[in-house]
Amino acid sequence: MELNCMKKKLIYALTSAIILSACAQSTPPLSASSSDKAVSRYSLDIVQAIPVPTAMKAEVIHNARTSTVVDIDVAFVGKQIPFTFSEGKVANTEGFDWYVSKHFALKTDYPAERAKFFLELLELSYPYYVEFFGLEPANIKNQRIASTYATSVGELRLAMFDDGFNRGVHHYAGGEAMYYNQVGYSFPTERPQHRRYIAIHETMHSYQMAVGNYPWTPSWHGEGLGDSLANHVFDSEKKQLAVFGHDVPIFDVVSQGIDVYSKESPTLVDIHNRAKFDRGLNVLFVQFMYNNPEYSQYMKIYHQEIVKRQTASRTESLALLQEIVPDWDGLERTFKQWAENIVQTHEVATRGQWEMDGNMFYKRKSSYEYGPQRLGFNMTPAQVPSFTPFQIDFPQATASTLTLPVKRGVAEPTLAFVIDFDKTQIDQGSIGMALGAQSTAENTKAKLASFSGWKGANTDTDPQLRVEIATGNTLLINGLSLGMEVKKIALPADIVKSINSQDKPQLGVSIQIQNDQIIYTLKAKNANTFSVEQPISATIYTALVDNPFGLISTDNQHGITPFIDDGRDLNPDKIDYTVSAPTNAWAFKGDSLSLRFARAIWKAGDKTPKTWRDGFNALNSAALNRHSADKELAIVVAQLPALAKAGAGLNDALAELSGLELKVDWIGQSLTSLEEVVILTNRSTDTITFSLTVTGGDKSSAAQTITIEPGQRLEIPVEKSLLKEASTITANISYLWNEQQISQSVTQKSKQYRGFELPQISAQYAEGELTISGQLNGPFAGATSGHVIYDLFHGNESERHTEAFTMQPYEEKPLSKSFAIDAKLIKHDAWFEVTVIADVDGEPITLRKRLPFVAKK
Repeated sequence: MELNCMKKKLIYALTSAIILSACAQSTPPLSASSSDKAVSRYSLDIVQAIPVPTAMKAEVIHNARTSTVVDIDVAFVGKQIPFTFSEGKVANTEGFDWYVSKHFALKTDYPAERAKFFLELLELSYPYYVEFFGLEPANIKNQRIASTYATSVGELRLAMFDDGFNRGVHHYAGGEAMYYNQVGYSFPTERPQHRRYIAIHETMHSYQMAVGNYPWTPSWHGEGLGDSLANHVFDSEKKQLAVFGHDVPIFDVVSQGIDVYSKESPTLVDIHNRAKFDRGLNVLFVQFMYNNPEYSQYMKIYHQEIVKRQTASRTESLALLQEIVPDWDGLERTFKQWAENIVQTHEVATRGQWEMDGNMFYKRKSSYEYGPQRLGFNMTPAQVPSFTPFQIDFPQATASTLTLPVKRGVAEPTLAFVIDFDKTQIDQGSIGMALGAQSTAENTKAKLASFSGWKGANTDTDPQLRVEIATGNTLLINGLSLGMEVKKIALPADIVKSINSQDKPQLGVSIQIQNDQIIYTLKAKNANTFSVEQPISATIYTALVDNPFGLISTDNQHGITPFIDDGRDLNPDKIDYTVSAPTNAWAFKGDSLSLRFARAIWKAGDKTPKTWRDGFNALNSAALNRHSADKELAIVVAQLPALAKAGAGLNDALAELSGLELKVDWIGQSLTSLEEVVILTNRSTDTITFSLTVTGGDKSSAAQTITIEPGQRLEIPVEKSLLKEASTITANISYLWNEQQISQSVTQKSKQYRGFELPQISAQYAEGELTISGQLNGPFAGATSGHVIYDLFHGNESERHTEAFTMQPYEEKPLSKSFAIDAKLIKHDAWFEVTVIADVDGEPITLRKRLPFVAKK
């Protein structure tokens, strides 16, 4: 009785509440003392002890696919290497330091403020890593995810060599995540959008590996998810990140996919089996699946199952995916219809000079040879605006007091823009809007021939009315290509003075297109409103209202925010980004229950009760209607007892529907303190009492009866004696849920496997021979081959032996080499070394260990 009581106390001491929607050393971390909890800020200037993750804040408001910083702690820890999922496989590099946030550790040679920015960006992304994989690393409350961001590709190569690689990142990439040590390596390209993009993308791969021995998958999966997630809009003023963009104007990979699809019309199977890498098609696959409530659950099941099954080929991957999706032919038909009807609201050279900051656009300085291309919008002033899900899918700009109300789809439409001048170059270049734009045949041909760069095109030659502010003091109206005159109008002195005196200079320009004239209205802070009227003919009026418009900028880096009545304010389910909500695309509270239904239906197969499919369909429908979603969710929850009864006897399916998740994993604050535990997570709204036993070989633990509350996570240590009995252990639970008896079991290795490594070497001397021994462990996936070099040093002499090897994933290869040598020669000053130089799943790696030889007496 006393023993059971002690066990219960131990279990509940390890209990922690679960945040169901999302979301947490080589040098030991600082404990979470009371003084830690009182500190809300960590130094970026003074090296401090590594804080434990649980002591740090990562407070983020997340709602659907947008997250906003509230309070994120970042600490400077210098050369102390934090405890990460890359433990033992990362090293210090000259000129680089370590910084940590709650979930991430960053090695960088950037200054502190830049390091803080990248860690904030990753913390904004973290809830979406959890969301899209449907998994979270078991030890994330103790163990961080490592990332390296260098100031140049050369510096990054040095950091990678220090970590054991024999090359830097691929020359054509801005970064690369490495399977050997689960680190995402990044360096800056010239465009700000891509610098953020690559950090989000590569760290997603690190997260992907941290959730558990992630196996090989086709490129549509890993790369498609990374590129989709990183297709983003970042608002630097609000510190707000919108991810998984479907209709993002800048560096838009969805547009790349549409371009390829229009030429090839591939099926999902074609994309899955495509050996040639195609970023755009990969993204189309992932976007299609995740932008549908039903299909998104199939993707999460796929993620979870490839980890369990350790898939190693396209054939296995496709078989699993088609096993999960109940109607593959229907999926293919839906994909075809979806892909053929994607409408994007913008037209821009994705590799051109345009950049975004929130809703503000600007042109960066570029070393590339691009013409001064227009950023076009695929809409006209005459078109009536409408809301379409996933179009312009990022938060809209707050209305400006410097512009008139905008309106399209009326007889006299109004468009507007606000210029944010770069204070250091107010008098440089021109920026504004082009109306009535009509692409010339030459430009259309050049765009089609060079989709990403528009090489050979020059949109300045298109017929258009250009309305620009030039050199900060002139309204320039140029409609020569439409048969209109050129007007250069000096801005009033009070407006010019306002622009030059503001700390953050702004000017609003509104354009009212009337039947017989255009009225230009300019507003600046503390200045009189200035208006200009320009008579137009009926022909010009028609050209302006019936053709697209866009943004233009030449020889400056000013910002321009368009106000174009784009339909976002017509969204019937408006999102309040000041309030947290679930991270799925629909901010649907029932998403976790939907996943339980999807998994249960998959497990039940042909025996699935019709009422289960009805419940799943009801949840998918509810996700699309935010106003009634909670009510519809409550109806399905109330039906669970009856649904459980309908599935009587379907044990594995009922286990999924019950929401009680069973895992076995390792928990601890350092590599040496990791402890194998049984993890129970209750994702239901029911209190559940279960019986637990753990078996190792022929021995089993005493049964424990434990109660778990809704939303609770329990961590129950596995008896160490059981771990010695066999190479695996099995955890078994049984419980009653809604009057149905259910059992679950999970088998796990009794020792954590850490992928490719040289965990130990040793040497022994006997009968005139010194034998160097060791063990080499294979990777989680992929082919591995190379050479093992054995070195024996004594005094000023040395001996070497080299042998080739190949190995399979998860293989534990014993190493051994004997050297004939007189005992006197190694009595003093002798040491030995084992070096492994290998190509490991495409990654060239060097492992090396050296130890002194100490003869046993």
